[in-house]
Amino acid sequence: MTVSPLDAAIVVALMLIVMVVGARGYGVSKSMVGYFLAGRGLGAWVLAFSFMATYFSAASFLGGGGTTYLFNLGFGAWLTAWHVIGVALAWALVAERLFKYAERANIISIPDFIEHRYQSRAAKIVAAVVIIFLFTLYLTSVYKGGAIVMATLLGTSYAVGLLLLAIPVLIYIGLGGLRAAALNNLILGALMLVAAMLTFGYVMSAVGGWSAGLAALKAMTIKAQFGEKLVQLPGALWLRMDGMGPPPAMKVGMVPALIMSIAFSISIAQVALPNLLMQFYAARDVRVINYGRIIGPLAVSIYAILMFSLGAFCHLILDPKLSPVEVAKLLKDVDWVMPKVIMVLAPAGVRGLILAAVVAASMSTLAVTFIVLSAALVRDIIQTAKPDVAESRLVALARASPIIFAVIALGRPSEGLADNLRRDSARPSATPDRHNRRDSGRCLRHDLRLLRGPSDHRPILDASWAQ
Repeated sequence: MTVSPLDAAIVVALMLIVMVVGARGYGVSKSMVGYFLAGRGLGAWVLAFSFMATYFSAASFLGGGGTTYLFNLGFGAWLTAWHVIGVALAWALVAERLFKYAERANIISIPDFIEHRYQSRAAKIVAAVVIIFLFTLYLTSVYKGGAIVMATLLGTSYAVGLLLLAIPVLIYIGLGGLRAAALNNLILGALMLVAAMLTFGYVMSAVGGWSAGLAALKAMTIKAQFGEKLVQLPGALWLRMDGMGPPPAMKVGMVPALIMSIAFSISIAQVALPNLLMQFYAARDVRVINYGRIIGPLAVSIYAILMFSLGAFCHLILDPKLSPVEVAKLLKDVDWVMPKVIMVLAPAGVRGLILAAVVAASMSTLAVTFIVLSAALVRDIIQTAKPDVAESRLVALARASPIIFAVIALGRPSEGLADNLRRDSARPSATPDRHNRRDSGRCLRHDLRLLRGPSDHRPILDASWAQ
């Protein structure tokens, strides 16, 4: 079973659609407020889905979906709960206050808010520099999930996959700014929800439903071989909150505490990100915020419930087709779990649609992150230093500056990964070393270092073993 031309065509069509939609934002992007805040004219559905699509990057599908392949199902439950709580609090406590403050003070960026709130231009500059530094690094992790899927679907190198992911985003935000990003995020967010529903449906169908799947998992023995050591784990460990987790935490009975702390930190921290908060400035009026309080958390809830509960059930689908050595590799790198499951279960076309959602998740987060970086540079540093620069020139700089950040971030991904992926195209059985990848899910696997064996992996979408 291989990736079909139809799957690749779906991803190419997605890239064309986002560029066409981006042109619709050009009319309102000719001023600073128009470019960075969509003319303060976003409606409830657009704003809510843009928030959701920005909030969930490719890591939510790859790492989030596969995490309970390693951790017990309690992790998925707690992760879902804290995501929903965090997003609900952001909409309930922050959104309206931030919108009203931004409208009253005519602020555009998060550093703008800091300057007005604390009457300190120095604080504004410091905040802008911090955003530029940290979000440029953040871009690298956002690139990777979508770029790897893009490269594999289209049969290109990793480097080409990066370019194919970044260029459409740069084009449509260059044309339409936040308006283009938000309109596309409505489409991309809807695609992510559809993909989550399809993936959940295929997995539940394959295991016989939720109850049957839990019973089968409880009766199963998971066999994983780490080097010379064969580990046999009862599937019941995945059904207990104090069950499966990193070995050091299991030894001292700290799995529940570890799960709750990781879930809390991953979820709550995100709702304070500038690329999420800045979108509240762009609401058309308070009614948009009121409707968004319902739509936004609901969309996040549906996606999180569907995706974060699947990893454990994937043992029932994948493990019978894998050797204990291959199971061990997946336990060490769970980002590969969901793509492999999709390759096994979904037919051509549907498979492309689901994998296109991974690309969509990367695009939606990239777009708004580029805009936040552009605002920090152009609005908060350049305009602050040279207030007499014409607005038209500042807007032109705002359109061009994402290219600078894209080039910097594109230069940071591992060359080794790109080289390995290029070797895979010539040697199908090659196994790319992905230890240089740094995504939000990586922290969940660091405690497995005590059990690590060989670091080779199959290509992410190589499903020859599933035939």
